[in-house]
Amino acid sequence: MTQFKANFDELEQIFNATVDGICVIDREFTILRMNDAFSAMTGISRETSPGKKCFEVMPKTACKIKHCPLNQLLITGKGFSTDITMTAGTNEQKYYILTVTPLFNADGQLIGIVKNLKDITERKRLEQQLITLNQTLEKRVNERTQELKDREAQLIHMLYTDSLTKLPNRLRLLRDVEKSQVPVVALINIDDFEQINNFYGYAKGDFILVHLAHLLADILPTSAYQLYRVHADEYAIFLDARRAANLPDVLDSFEQLAKQVTGIIPSNKFTNNQQEVQLRVTMGIAFTISDNPEKLVIKADIALREARSHRKPYLFFKESEGIDARYQDNIKWANLLQDAIKHDRIVPYFQPIYNHRHPHNQHYEVLARLIDNHGNIISPFQFINIAKTTRQYPAITKAIIEKSFALFHDLPGEISINLDVEDMEDLPTTSLIQEQLAKYNIADRVVFEVLENHRLEGHTAAVQFLQTLKAAGCKLAVDDFGSGYSNFAYVLSLDFDYLKIDASLIKNIDKDSHSQTIVKSIVTFAQDMGIKTIAEFVHSESVFDAVQNCNIDFSQGYYIGKPGPWPVVI
Repeated sequence: MTQFKANFDELEQIFNATVDGICVIDREFTILRMNDAFSAMTGISRETSPGKKCFEVMPKTACKIKHCPLNQLLITGKGFSTDITMTAGTNEQKYYILTVTPLFNADGQLIGIVKNLKDITERKRLEQQLITLNQTLEKRVNERTQELKDREAQLIHMLYTDSLTKLPNRLRLLRDVEKSQVPVVALINIDDFEQINNFYGYAKGDFILVHLAHLLADILPTSAYQLYRVHADEYAIFLDARRAANLPDVLDSFEQLAKQVTGIIPSNKFTNNQQEVQLRVTMGIAFTISDNPEKLVIKADIALREARSHRKPYLFFKESEGIDARYQDNIKWANLLQDAIKHDRIVPYFQPIYNHRHPHNQHYEVLARLIDNHGNIISPFQFINIAKTTRQYPAITKAIIEKSFALFHDLPGEISINLDVEDMEDLPTTSLIQEQLAKYNIADRVVFEVLENHRLEGHTAAVQFLQTLKAAGCKLAVDDFGSGYSNFAYVLSLDFDYLKIDASLIKNIDKDSHSQTIVKSIVTFAQDMGIKTIAEFVHSESVFDAVQNCNIDFSQGYYIGKPGPWPVVI
């Protein structure tokens, strides 16, 4: 009996010491006993409550016998858990987990119920804080995302809009032409505009350019014709002829338009500050069903120059003229390229890239050069398109990778190498790059440059290869940023390390405030994203100083150093 009492006393101590509230009731809901924790949580007196019904003494509760959740246990004989709230004597709302467990006798008959209360008020408070914090963070992320989207939209607008006339610019023209299956382009150039600028001054010249833009817009027959300013004294008209039922009718309408433009403009006087200026313009028109946009604009320019040389107001480009000569030229370059590859005369040249933050760090871009059989050095601009057309391009990439890696594996500094989509989707080329990276253990010092105007949507293999290079420790750069689509989401999606700002935005940055504004915005974006910036075409001291003032990280161009064989003389 003494041992039983000792055991009972020990259980009583445990019952009272537990932090969870415990209350035992019979099947009629009469309170039999409760511990101190249950009394503290509910405010029910431990001394006076035994013998009373639980629903009579629970604080501020709407619990009635017929609605009591404990009825569920009487019916099913199964326990349950649920969250409840109660207001204690301090009027503070508390949160609990109520766990209800049935008590059975030896015959399996329900004789009572154990109610267990676990205080989860602190957990609920922390959960609410976490929810509030998440909502705050989500709001900030959404605001920041919107800011980036707004900035991107603003930059895109600036990149594709002429700052003086507010017309779409050359980049936008090329983009629109590229989207068209049957584009027609007319270039309109002001005759002797340089003389007007020199005689009347640039303010008068700008006035003329703006008012000529308005006049041309008024002459266009329908909204299907789009007007652009593509150069200082040159405008363009673009029409997507695929919407037209008959191409000859479209060309006829363009000829009528050319007659109107070249007739109306000379009859108008551009008056500013009582000064009258009369203009003459010359037009060149071209169309194509299968060509790249740059070539179409070049064809229109050829037609314009032909018209001017023959003193005609306008001319259409004739595709048949000069075709045989072009074919012969293509064959010549294809043979020359094949011979150079066969005799190992594709060589790497290196152009230094200056680090504004750490001037002693070495960084070079690797550029391909062809040595002909007379020892002349030939730039890739003369043979790279032929190489792609004749499928000799992978051999050029192979030569540049092998020779530059072999040379640089035991030299300090980084090297940058251009990659084309064709490289990234050519299995032998990608395998060679990975083999050479492993052979020379040079991945952390190699930067692969991808042209910004190479759309990678739909090029899954190319994207995967770039991700493989990144995982191997290589760095990635966007080349010629600002020359193409300037898609900031694209830059972020592939985790680029460098952003090379295109020459068109850098070459006049020392005197072109429009370029300065765009470049500074690009630099701010890059800095926010942790991306280094490189200015291309730094050709003079004044441009170099302007690049430094824009807080660009690196400079590349003839002012820094020309491409040359190793060792490079700076």
